[in-house]
Amino acid sequence: MDPKKIFLLLALASTAAVATGQDQIHGTVKVREADRSLHPLPDARVGWAGGAAVMSDSTGHFMLPFPESWPAVLVSSSFATSPDSLSLEGPPKGHLNVVVEGSVQLAAAEISERQASTRLSLQTLQAIESIGARELKRAACCDVSESFQSNATVDVSYGDAVSGTKTIRMLGLDGKYAQINTENIPFVRGLSANSGLTLLPGPWISEINVSKGIGTAVNGPNAMTGQIELCLLDPATAPALFTNFYGNSHGRAELNVNAAQHLGKGGDNILMVHGSMLQNALDDNGDGFMDQPLGKRFNIMDRWMQRSGNRTTQLILRYVIDQRNGGQMEGAALGESSGGRRYTVDIGNEMADLVFKNGWILKDPAKSIGLLTGFRNHTLSSVFGDNNYQGAQRSAYGNVVYQQLLKNNDQIKAGASFQFDDYEEVFRPVPAERMDLGRTERMPGLFAEYTRNRNRFTLVAGMRADFNSEYGEAYSPRLHLKYDLAPLTTLRFSAGSGFRSANPVVEFPAAQASSRQVIFEGDLGFERSWNTGLSLLHKFKWFGKKWSVAVDAYRTDFTAQVVADYDRSPQQLVFYMLDGPSYANSALADVQVQLSKQWELKVSYRWYQAETAYDGVLRERPLVPTHRGLLDLGYVSKNEKWRFDASLNGFGTARMPSTAANPEEYRMPDRSPAYATLNAQITRVLGAWELYLGGENLTGAMQSRQILSLQDPFGPYFDASLIWGPVNMQMAYFGLRYTLNGKAANTTQHQ
Repeated sequence: MDPKKIFLLLALASTAAVATGQDQIHGTVKVREADRSLHPLPDARVGWAGGAAVMSDSTGHFMLPFPESWPAVLVSSSFATSPDSLSLEGPPKGHLNVVVEGSVQLAAAEISERQASTRLSLQTLQAIESIGARELKRAACCDVSESFQSNATVDVSYGDAVSGTKTIRMLGLDGKYAQINTENIPFVRGLSANSGLTLLPGPWISEINVSKGIGTAVNGPNAMTGQIELCLLDPATAPALFTNFYGNSHGRAELNVNAAQHLGKGGDNILMVHGSMLQNALDDNGDGFMDQPLGKRFNIMDRWMQRSGNRTTQLILRYVIDQRNGGQMEGAALGESSGGRRYTVDIGNEMADLVFKNGWILKDPAKSIGLLTGFRNHTLSSVFGDNNYQGAQRSAYGNVVYQQLLKNNDQIKAGASFQFDDYEEVFRPVPAERMDLGRTERMPGLFAEYTRNRNRFTLVAGMRADFNSEYGEAYSPRLHLKYDLAPLTTLRFSAGSGFRSANPVVEFPAAQASSRQVIFEGDLGFERSWNTGLSLLHKFKWFGKKWSVAVDAYRTDFTAQVVADYDRSPQQLVFYMLDGPSYANSALADVQVQLSKQWELKVSYRWYQAETAYDGVLRERPLVPTHRGLLDLGYVSKNEKWRFDASLNGFGTARMPSTAANPEEYRMPDRSPAYATLNAQITRVLGAWELYLGGENLTGAMQSRQILSLQDPFGPYFDASLIWGPVNMQMAYFGLRYTLNGKAANTTQHQ
């Protein structure tokens, strides 16, 4: 796609029709939990008694027309809180901050309190950890996949030693089993299942909500182990201008520029541009291969929102182009089978997205309808030595939801969805013949969900029925229970089934980053699983400090799964449908304490047991460490001019795929060693400027032997996919942020 056309399209979007008409109130709904902490309340109904009402967005923001006359009574309600009211004698002078406290009246003024960088909520139905703006700034570079360094639920690792792609893991399973949404639309899926988070810049995100366990029926069928909701910056509250320049000791440079425009009282727009470049070839471990591929990436997104009366409209346009070139260093020794050629890696992604959303509050403010649509065109080209993969994905998604608030604050939701995916996939592995893996999937679905609220108890029961043109029907019952044992103690239970369709060649690095022969045995079908989980969250004060203690346990059982068998032979990667048991158990203990107004500490421990039947033999899933620990410390000075953060992550041993059949010099040990990584950052705030310095992997932990048969990459024993730890040594970075607050950042409190 011509970049000039892209810029023209975005310019037209950003100057779209400006809302006119009646005066309106800008505001944000926040909920004050029992421990007095505040956080935004999404999907709350806010309206005038007997008049118009609107829904707050994912950040709690709302825009409401003035009532017919003053004084007026503002009413707010949600499934998590009882209806509350606030009397206003006249129009507020600025941005209205509405604070909800259970069933009491709305607070007329906001209490200012510094929030923790990550939050565990007592109010939400699911066990959710919210990664806020401060936490995202700790991940100064560069994309969303690097935003989980202090999160005990999500593990981040490299997929292989040559592509530079980072992957995630939840509840002991690959990130493809989690549903990753942007603005409630499935966003990282299909050909982008492994690389999608790498292609999304962190500075575009206002908050990340990580929920564990099966998702609700309304949110879609693919949240088999959890859901990651990426909340984009709201153009109505974002700064007028934000820039972030980043550079590191590996030679990487990045620039982000966000510009918010306010097109009258009802329309807002934000244009976000990102560019990155790495042109410095490094080989820290001296194996003759680049530690990271050289690359260039350009990313642009325009988000336009129109809020008027009982309707909210949103349009998002995004375009990204990514080029990476890696492999053997110049001057590296060439093997006997190379024919004088260097082993090269060439990866190209080009993706265009369009998202359109509309929400209406009906005449009865207890009823609303939402319409969500999304379109994607993604082309992926990857060449690893002699392995050549060419893929294209054209997708369309539609979802309509009807929502009604019943008596006693109960709620029903029902709707229909449609997912269309047209895949063109051609894989030419050596020595196998060309594989044509293309297919077209059409999947209509129906869903319904009922929410029952009774004092301390909340029940949400839902059901999905979907039919896929390739794989047939799938039914997904979902159940969530929440019970408040005490004002500061919440017990949650969830159970249900989910499913997904697989794209094995792009989801398993060994298919391309090795000389393994790729074999498909039988027809592949849906992956289906059941997930059951129990979690407990307790908040309390001890020795004058605020504590949060969370424990949870989840189990995922597969009834159908695409198995990638590395163990049959180190020269083969065999795909087949599961024949036998496959499960993953996960247990977490997480402690967060506000040591003072300046210091916060988090200590976490997670245990995994993940096993799958390979050729009828139950084995531990490879490359999944059994134990993981986290120690995280954060500091903010009293005047908020200084910030300091440090995270120590520890990883236990993991089973390595069997290489016993290889010659001795091409074997890996049976288990990987344990290791730890340390990341730290210090930030100085100088008015609108922020200067930050930091380091990653300060412990210097690195997998010394990352590639088998590196001297002969075109030979039969080459394998760059057996990665258990960091592929780089220590890295230092620096950056500079500038924030210009304008109308978008105006948060004048209403007294």
